[in-house]
Amino acid sequence: MADHVVRFLDLKTDTVRECSVAASSHAQARQVVENDGGLVLDVHLAPAIKASASRPSTPSIRSTDVSLLCREIRALVGAGLSLVEALEALATAVGPQTASLPASLLARLRDGKSMSAAMRDVGGFPSLLIASVQSSERTSNLSEALDAYLRYDELVGALRRRVISAALYPLIVVTLGIAVAVFLLLVVIPRFSALYGEMAGTAGAATRSLIGVSLALHNHPMLVPACVALIASAVAAMIYRGRWRRVLQWVMLEVPWLRAQLSHFEKARVFEALAMLVNGGYSLHEAIGLCIGVSDGTEGAQRLLQVQASISRGASVSSAFAASGMTDPVTERLLRAGDRGGDFHRVLRAIGDRHARSFETFVERATRVVEPLLLLIVALVVGGMVLLLYMPIFDIAASVR
Repeated sequence: MADHVVRFLDLKTDTVRECSVAASSHAQARQVVENDGGLVLDVHLAPAIKASASRPSTPSIRSTDVSLLCREIRALVGAGLSLVEALEALATAVGPQTASLPASLLARLRDGKSMSAAMRDVGGFPSLLIASVQSSERTSNLSEALDAYLRYDELVGALRRRVISAALYPLIVVTLGIAVAVFLLLVVIPRFSALYGEMAGTAGAATRSLIGVSLALHNHPMLVPACVALIASAVAAMIYRGRWRRVLQWVMLEVPWLRAQLSHFEKARVFEALAMLVNGGYSLHEAIGLCIGVSDGTEGAQRLLQVQASISRGASVSSAFAASGMTDPVTERLLRAGDRGGDFHRVLRAIGDRHARSFETFVERATRVVEPLLLLIVALVVGGMVLLLYMPIFDIAASVR
């Protein structure tokens, strides 16, 4: 939730007014004002309140910074230090940029806030980590809460690293193939163009087309760098704005086979997060509400809301998950075992591990298929260009004989 400043026309008084609305998005803030009978003219985020001089400024937080901070706090608290002493040590032991995060938390703890409230105040911390720390404040077991979050973070990070490492080799192969093809078009083929120009009737149509493309690129030397710069700019913009995730998700959702594998990845995250929160002391109903933001896309969130509503109406956990389409026969049997025994955090963790192994198997098999397939495609493209280039020479040699 963030404060939004809404500028609107009050139809009752015919005056333009502004108000502050706490909402999770511009659309929600607009809807709140329109429900009160106002005609919205503009919506923007409220400016952040500047921190006082005595309090360190809130740093920008990356996921790697959060994981590293959790590991360091876990090690120091496990060694016998209190939470305040651990943050004091971290604030003084590292550089000023890295130290600003524990210093910000420390300043809020000294103001009398709890650790979870301090994380929420600083901003940028994952909601699952805040919920796990908040549950530990009931039992005074911060180390266990941090261990649970680090296990979840390691699982999700391992799956993402496996995907990235699997994509590196095909990316290198495709890049080298494109570089070789461009070298042939810009350097090698123009050297043959004068020779083939004297025997226009000998060269085939495919060879003449290849030479035409090569000469066009050779006569316009800035065309290739411009195309490379345009593609690089487009890729950089997609990465900076996060649109590459939407494109990748759209591609995976459009292909049924890939959609099933994406479902394994999402379920691995959701069930592991549920296991972490249930083990931390939350009821399953509360844990599902906290995990709604874990699933990417509206479909996963709607399914979790459906599960939560079914459990609220008194349905069993296994039937609630089955009705929402989040189970297969094995998962449903595991949840039924949880219904009987009540040890849900072990059941949920087993389900999460099962989906994680399925996704890892998919990545491994896809890598074994895609790598040789890309090598074959690159070899066919480069080899085809060379073959088209030398076919007229072979014809000349055959006629001489």
